[in-house]
Amino acid sequence: MQITLTAEFTAAFPEGVFGALVARGCPNRLRATALRPRQREVEARLREQFAARPIEDDAVAGPYAAYFKRWGQRYPVAHQAKTILAGRPIEGPSALVEAMFTAEVATLVLTSGHDLAALAGALLVDVARDGDRYTRLGGKEQALRPGDMVVRDGEGIIACVVHGPDFRTRLRDDTDAALFGAWCPVGLSEQVVAHHLEVLSALIRLEWPAAQLDPPLIHSSG
Repeated sequence: MQITLTAEFTAAFPEGVFGALVARGCPNRLRATALRPRQREVEARLREQFAARPIEDDAVAGPYAAYFKRWGQRYPVAHQAKTILAGRPIEGPSALVEAMFTAEVATLVLTSGHDLAALAGALLVDVARDGDRYTRLGGKEQALRPGDMVVRDGEGIIACVVHGPDFRTRLRDDTDAALFGAWCPVGLSEQVVAHHLEVLSALIRLEWPAAQLDPPLIHSSG
């Protein structure tokens, strides 16, 4: 998978990092099964780690929370983690999404998932401009906020930080190969992204032992 950071991105986000993991041979299904013990471990660790302090004070969640606050929104992964602190288990609409959600709350790194076959050519990590629009995961057309971090393929925007992944390249019921993106516009290092992709890789191998995983790709402005 070819991934390029545009000059506009590196200028707008001098600390920006984008990581990607391609997984093949991981046919999606309604529920994950082998992940259950690992999910319980992640939930228990979160409840211990944040028993007495806000998630937004975390070294990883903090920069995201500040970024989303600029746009008048809250960090969605911190919100997911808070539901776990309140007693809900990690869950998702499909096994691939569940693996992604488990990695997200384990590391607090924002992640998107895409059907590899739906992607059109190389990816550009870029900045949203006036007039940019895409169809959100729920099927609603969305005007983007100029200045937000986005990724484009040959047919358009596949995701942005503020509004999330698109509908066209979403993880489907019949997806058997996926690209996962780790989005870090501000305040996080390549090492944080590398660790996150290692956690996600381990979860995919646990649920799909025969999956083929490409070496993680990490691109940074620095």
